[in-house]
Amino acid sequence: MMLKKYRSISCLILCTGILAGSISSCKKAPQERDYLSNKAGFEQVDTYSPVLGRTFLYKTNFQADGSSFPLLFTLQNLRHADGTPAPELTQNVTVKEWVKDYDGAEKTYQEIEDKRKTVQHPFFEIRPGAGDFIFRQTTSAQIRAYPDSGYLFDVKVQNKGNELLFTKLRLQPLQEVPYEPYEYDYATRQRKTETRTDVRGNNYNAPFSIHPNLVNVNVSKDTLMADSAAVVYFRKTGNGHSLTFKFYDQDSMPIDPLKLNATKWDVLLHGFDAQFTKTQVTYNVAYPIPLTSLDTKYAVAGNANVTFGYTRKGTGGFRNTSSFGLSFAIWQEGDWEMIFRFYRTPRFQDE
Repeated sequence: MMLKKYRSISCLILCTGILAGSISSCKKAPQERDYLSNKAGFEQVDTYSPVLGRTFLYKTNFQADGSSFPLLFTLQNLRHADGTPAPELTQNVTVKEWVKDYDGAEKTYQEIEDKRKTVQHPFFEIRPGAGDFIFRQTTSAQIRAYPDSGYLFDVKVQNKGNELLFTKLRLQPLQEVPYEPYEYDYATRQRKTETRTDVRGNNYNAPFSIHPNLVNVNVSKDTLMADSAAVVYFRKTGNGHSLTFKFYDQDSMPIDPLKLNATKWDVLLHGFDAQFTKTQVTYNVAYPIPLTSLDTKYAVAGNANVTFGYTRKGTGGFRNTSSFGLSFAIWQEGDWEMIFRFYRTPRFQDE
């Protein structure tokens, strides 16, 4: 009987041990937390100043400093500089968005427009997985622009179990710049100045003007024209979608575009249905110009490039080729004119 009793106690102890071990093994291990470095942060920028009137992607180059991915970025506490709420920053604006890739090979205006659609998006967004800022096209009628003191906002960065808050980031948009090059300072809107040289070789300051690039343009048999002897004006005349080129001599008389006999009018820019008169040439175009930052035969490095050329018989019977042109952008849709004005009339006639 005693042996049987001991066996029962031993069995009870063994079963109790097994049960305790089972219970112990069911306890959950501590959940692993992602690492988020306290040294992580955005590229040092005092103030974000996008130019209104165009869609702008600002790559913040967030430095994760070994933090665990994925990271989630969200905008927080958008407010005016005085601390009052700024709901206009996240209000929807109407923009055109590409639904098919633009490649510069489109043959008609409608083919370009068929690759875009009109959509609604907030003016200010952050890419949730990258932390880049998106500022969409709108006007200073909706968003406060310099010289207004602008806005403040915070950004929360988080991964599994950790978060950081970056506070008091500053946003101070600039007013619209309808075209570039632009004669005025982007912030102050004061006319810029440029240095010119008079006939005696003395330098002096003058109001800034847009000058075309001149190549081998003669004003007489033996004299080449300096770039400063010609200017370009941009003028908006309507709300359509055209671009007109006009040319004027030193007497403000129109120059017939057909005198520019070496110009490749069919590939001058990504425009369509060119209409010629004795005073101008007009294209049907899609805006902005250029349409994207993609390099094409019409644009390089975010600017369109136009070149007008002509040939004539020079000294000794040789053919001389001359040209002038401009690298530019037009951001505001409309009927625009680009006017090339020469203070000295180019020499078109043969020698």
